[in-house]
Amino acid sequence: MAKRSLQVGTGAALTLSALGVSVAWPFVAKLYVHQYDPKAFWDGAETWSRAVADVRAARERIDVLVSDASGQGWRSEDGRVFQRRLDAFLEELASIEIRASVVAAVLYTAAVATYAMILYGLLAALTMAALAAWVLIATVTPVSAAGARVLAFQVLMKMLSGFTAVESRFDTLFHTETGVLGALVLGDVLFEAADGDRSGVVDFVQATVSQGPMLIWGTANRGERDLTAYGIDGRFPSGGFQGRRFGSRAGTPMPPGFLQVAGVKGANDSAGGQQTITGPHVPEQNPDGSYDYPWE
Repeated sequence: MAKRSLQVGTGAALTLSALGVSVAWPFVAKLYVHQYDPKAFWDGAETWSRAVADVRAARERIDVLVSDASGQGWRSEDGRVFQRRLDAFLEELASIEIRASVVAAVLYTAAVATYAMILYGLLAALTMAALAAWVLIATVTPVSAAGARVLAFQVLMKMLSGFTAVESRFDTLFHTETGVLGALVLGDVLFEAADGDRSGVVDFVQATVSQGPMLIWGTANRGERDLTAYGIDGRFPSGGFQGRRFGSRAGTPMPPGFLQVAGVKGANDSAGGQQTITGPHVPEQNPDGSYDYPWE
């Protein structure tokens, strides 16, 4: 659906631009950026939900077994020590269950949000196509053509403003979800470190290093996507972190040829389902979940 939205939106933007309504073109860059696969998020959420169910079942089963043992009269000091350790173990299982539930909820939310964004993009693309057809039909007379172009321009400007506002809320949602996941991991690690247990810090560092190739590839892949979107838009980014990076060039037109090259690359990305440069080089994951560095 996301791919079809991009195709329809690009065709409509080209038609409108040829008819003198160039304000439609920025939508192409936006539709290019919002190429998502909600199913990946949903499948991940389902996996975490099954993990929650498994942990809950194990915790409840252990609790029943321990209660049966205690009820049979194990009241010695060894029994009390065992009970304290089992209580701590059950608390840890409950903590794992809660954290896994939060991860599943975050992934479910991401799946729904990305699907909603795809639907919104499709609606925008279909509206652009309808406007393009209307302006094209109106070209039968010069007077009606001029009025149609003016009205299409006004409608598209309002749509662009609305699309930008939706993107802002979408970004805020994903930044919040990222913060929640980060707090789940770092909060637990920092709490244990403050209590004198540094093993969590060591595990966190080792896990981050083992994921290094994928982190590097992901950053490069995101950078390639963003640069392509900027090229398709034809202007340097003017807002946020990226806008600040470009300083005085923010919001100004890119050098001649960038738009055309980015357009060809974007079409190739869409046809291949991946970024042209970094896409084919995704690191291969080892059975233990780690990734090998090139020199290994």
